[in-house]
Amino acid sequence: MSAFYIGKDCEQNEMRTIAILGSSATRHNFNTIFNANYKKKFECVLMQNQSSIISMASTKRSNPVIKEDGFNKYDEESVSTDFTKTFFNDLAKVQPDTIIIDLFADAHFGVLELESGEYITDNRWKLWRTTYYKNELKDKAPKLTIDTDKEKYLEVFKKSWDTVLKKLKEAAPMSKIVLHEIQNVKEYYNFDDKKYNLINSGKVMKIDTDLYNQTLQEMHAYIEASDSSIEVINLFAGRELYLSFDEHPWGLFYVHYTMDYYVSFLDQLIAIEKKENWMDHIKRKNYRRTAIK
Repeated sequence: MSAFYIGKDCEQNEMRTIAILGSSATRHNFNTIFNANYKKKFECVLMQNQSSIISMASTKRSNPVIKEDGFNKYDEESVSTDFTKTFFNDLAKVQPDTIIIDLFADAHFGVLELESGEYITDNRWKLWRTTYYKNELKDKAPKLTIDTDKEKYLEVFKKSWDTVLKKLKEAAPMSKIVLHEIQNVKEYYNFDDKKYNLINSGKVMKIDTDLYNQTLQEMHAYIEASDSSIEVINLFAGRELYLSFDEHPWGLFYVHYTMDYYVSFLDQLIAIEKKENWMDHIKRKNYRRTAIK
């Protein structure tokens, strides 16, 4: 994934590479449906999809998906890479300019504890469809979510983030880290452009939106405090400026925002890129040339 750099005139149109450790809430911004011209500035080169930070800090495991599960490539990779943790090795290979992180999976999925202190993401959309889950995990592996035990989840999350941050810096020491501070919206626009309560739409699983958002804010604050160099994209800033809407390309959901959200996201990312010191950019380019040979 690539972005552009504004420094000297000769650098103004340079693409920048982006890696994502998060979800579609971030990946949507690098899709021509949502930002038609993003490829003029950014290239997405790596995606770790729907993995919790707690899982990413845990031990590598073998891919549980088998042919009989009938998975397409996208769904299999979402599950397999959550187990194998290949993201960090792949990160070292591509050396992106920027790593963007969101905490969707920690808020919406939580984790399963496979053995003491070792976890995988409890992805109900994908993992639950595997034979492995049905035979080995369902009703057997202990669950940890912000719904069941918020304080315990935060405790494990914080330790896990410390581990993940170390791994990110070891794999791609010159990459900028950007935290995309997502929030769950409570309302949506229907086809008549009136506002309705999302939780009563009949199209989404009911959640405690306030609990999820409060916990996200606490996790975001911890990440921000962990390293002063981490940049932040927060389009809510304590206010509910965006909603979901019935005509969203992927349907109604708590983090499927109105189309203006994605434009604003890209504007903020561009602003972050513009702030970079020219010499830091050159150092990153030179480091990438050496690291990926």
